[in-house]
Order: sequence, then structure tokens, then C-alpha cells
Amino acid sequence: MAADKLALYAMSDISPELAVQLIDNSLPWDRATQMHIDAFLKRYTLHDSYWEAMQTNCAWADTATAVFRFDPVWNSSVSAPTSFVSDWPLLVIRFNCVSTIRLSGFKDFGRSPRDISDVAVEHISDEEVITVMRDIYGASVSFQHFPLIDVLVMSANEEVIELPAN
Repeated sequence: MAADKLALYAMSDISPELAVQLIDNSLPWDRATQMHIDAFLKRYTLHDSYWEAMQTNCAWADTATAVFRFDPVWNSSVSAPTSFVSDWPLLVIRFNCVSTIRLSGFKDFGRSPRDISDVAVEHISDEEVITVMRDIYGASVSFQHFPLIDVLVMSANEEVIELPAN
């Protein structure tokens, strides 16, 4: 495994295989659900979900992919609630047509998890939004992107979980 792929794995709790798929953009995107960011946030919340990783593909595409441990207490329609974070499903969101990514306020807190506190979406036009995710430490990540996102949810053992129909 290449050093860059090992570095991504070493900094998160995702498996080396998932890290490689994330970097190589070989996740099972054919099983993902595409939806408007607003529709996703009406149905699900990232509140208390943990950041795991972020990958940008600026060499071959204009995408950014964010990986979270998806809090099942707030999202019980996806997975049964459990207090064991390692059992939480993985949420992978691929932002498409990304024109800007901004990181703000990040500091090294060691291995302390970065819980998401809130997510806000600003509409620039029908073709572009800015999605801002803030963590409990005050840091934020913002993506300026096309409003349709690809959503992939996987069990703790990385099997795809189909999102429930309306």
C-alpha cells in the first residue's frame, strides 16, 4: 500500500481497504443515493456524527468526499442506536462540481473525535450552494458545490446499507 494511503488510514478509524477505495474513488458509488443536499438534511442529521476522513479529487474530477461515523441515535431509520462508536455506520458524502473548499479553526486535539455540531446550507443559485459543517470545537469545513450529492451508507463492517424509502 502506498505511503499516502497508509497516512490516511493512520489518521482515522476507517479500514485500510476503505482508505484505498476512498483515494482511488472506487467506492461502490453505483449503490449510492443521489439527492439534493437540502433533502438529505431534512431527513437526516450529522449532529454528533464523527469526522473520519475527507478526500478531494482535484486531479481527475471536481469532487470532495467526506466520511463520518453516522450517529444512529439521531438517525435511527438507518441503523439501530448503539453507544459503541465503532458499531456506527459509515456515512460517505460525495460533493460534486466543487469549486471551493475552506477549512477554518482547526487545531490538533490529538485523538479526540471531532463531533459535528451543525450543518448549514447557503443557496447561491439553482446550480450552486455552500455547505458549512461545524464541529464542537468551533472548526468548520465549507464546500461550494452543485446541490446534488451522492450518499453512501455502510455498516461498521463496510457493507452497503440501502437508505430507507421515504
